Amino acid sequence: MRIKQYSSDLSAKSWQFIKKIIHVQRSSKWNLQEIVNGIFYLTKNGCMWRDLPGEFPPWQTVYWYYCKWVKDGTWENINRSLVAENRIWNDKNFQPTVAIIDSQSSKNSPTCTENVGFDGGKFVKGRKRFYVTDSLGNLLDSFVVSANSYDGTTAAKYWNTMCSNNELLQNVKMIFADGTFGGTFKKEMKDKYHIEVTIPTVPIARKGNVEIHEKRWIVERTIAWALNNRRCAKDYERKTKNANAFIIITNIRRLVMRI
Repeated sequence: MRIKQYSSDLSAKSWQFIKKIIHVQRSSKWNLQEIVNGIFYLTKNGCMWRDLPGEFPPWQTVYWYYCKWVKDGTWENINRSLVAENRIWNDKNFQPTVAIIDSQSSKNSPTCTENVGFDGGKFVKGRKRFYVTDSLGNLLDSFVVSANSYDGTTAAKYWNTMCSNNELLQNVKMIFADGTFGGTFKKEMKDKYHIEVTIPTVPIARKGNVEIHEKRWIVERTIAWALNNRRCAKDYERKTKNANAFIIITNIRRLVMRI
């Protein structure tokens, strides 16, 4: 047992929940909980893999498991299980009927070289992160594309893949979004999936120059929660699948703390 503890470490109760979902066939001399703790430490503090503190297993081992769980969908499974558990705990059906969608343009770093574009609206070179949340702010799904992708058409293109692979989205009847989702996305959601897209225009509150719109503030809060993790402050990942994995891990970190 290591002496030094970190704020990103899993509690024993949290680990018991995650342990049931992780499937590892090969035996390892390293404790799986310590491997997950190492990934959580890197997500929160934003260090390089090679700079993981010595209290954790070797960085090569931690990185190997991280890549394995990205490839086989383990992170998505953990997140969906935690979201379902959180919704049931809040006296809600595990399948939400209302979702909120938004995008966030993130600056790239020297290591972020694939699928990079320039967002002319926000003057950001990098990638665009799409978040789909429920009314509690839980992350239902996400994906990452180049920053020059248009919100509405890109979300419409990816929705079929997200919905078919994610049971949390299969009962959605209404989506709240901003005006960039009002064209192609709104039409396709109505025609193909019979989902109503609502774009609030009248703010429910104002704070200075900032207007707060119904439901949309929820997904903005989720984005802020993700950005509290330094690995997501910029996009440091070479591949978009890794960039998306860290978004999912940030939501996992937030939810396991509530168990």
